[in-house]
Amino acid sequence: MIYLYQLYWSHYVEKVRWALDYKGITWTGVEINAFSKKALSHVSGNRFVPAIFDPATNAALSDSSPIIRYLEQQYPASQTLFPGNEREKSLIYQWMVWLDSDLGPGARRLGYTQVILESPTLLAKLFLPAVWKGLLTLPIINRFSSAVIGMVLMQRFRFHRNRDDRIFERLEALLIKIAQHLEGRTSLVGDRFSGADLTLACLLRPLRVVPYFRRHPALAGLFRWQEELLKKYGRETEFIYETTLGRKRNKRGWSRGAVSWIKYRRSEEYPSLGGVDPPELETAANDQQPVNSLALLLAPIRYLKLRHCSGIGKLYA
Repeated sequence: MIYLYQLYWSHYVEKVRWALDYKGITWTGVEINAFSKKALSHVSGNRFVPAIFDPATNAALSDSSPIIRYLEQQYPASQTLFPGNEREKSLIYQWMVWLDSDLGPGARRLGYTQVILESPTLLAKLFLPAVWKGLLTLPIINRFSSAVIGMVLMQRFRFHRNRDDRIFERLEALLIKIAQHLEGRTSLVGDRFSGADLTLACLLRPLRVVPYFRRHPALAGLFRWQEELLKKYGRETEFIYETTLGRKRNKRGWSRGAVSWIKYRRSEEYPSLGGVDPPELETAANDQQPVNSLALLLAPIRYLKLRHCSGIGKLYA
């Protein structure tokens, strides 16, 4: 029995859940407090999720790709996520860590931004569902608690600098390149499902609620590929933030997705970006910033600016 310490909606956590299920390994989930993370203190040297504890070996690990590599090495008799020869196995891991570094953080950043723009009170339901018996998720109270969470997240992930950091543009270039790589293929490496495919399908999740990408003419095939994998392997088609935003959009008939400083081109107007050669990385880059008191003094102004002056306008259904 492996213990998985998780924030259920995390796209990195879903990577590990999917890997455990795919390999047929018995596991149980331990939900943690997103801010204190006290439950992690005795199983990991840091406080990042996902983390696992394996009583069979007394091993405690964090970071999704090293966890999946551990599962592969420790439980080789089960379904493999590293098929092929040694070169292909190495390439699969390179893809995984590269996507963890370049896709995962940006997708998380824009996914949270979308929640703040369209349904900010959802933050309390995501982060504080059980705190004080759910008191902070009650109507009116959750407006305040969600705003505070949004301000803390803004400092940690720099949502107020999305435009300056060119997050939309960088992710667009990366995803178009990956989409072109997948044209005529079913897998990123070789012709069999692997940890690289699992990683890409999971880390795309937050972008499913970001209209700029979900409606992108050059990325329709990539999202179809993802949806087919989710259905084939019986994964959840929607997490709570996807369901909540979907209902709100259907009710009011619009979403916040018109990125004022970028204009779509037709699909055929996007040039070929060449082959994909993931860098050799052993560990994933981390984009989280420390939360300090000085920055939090500016957080209310930055939060209001993001909510009302982000440059991301309405898109009508």
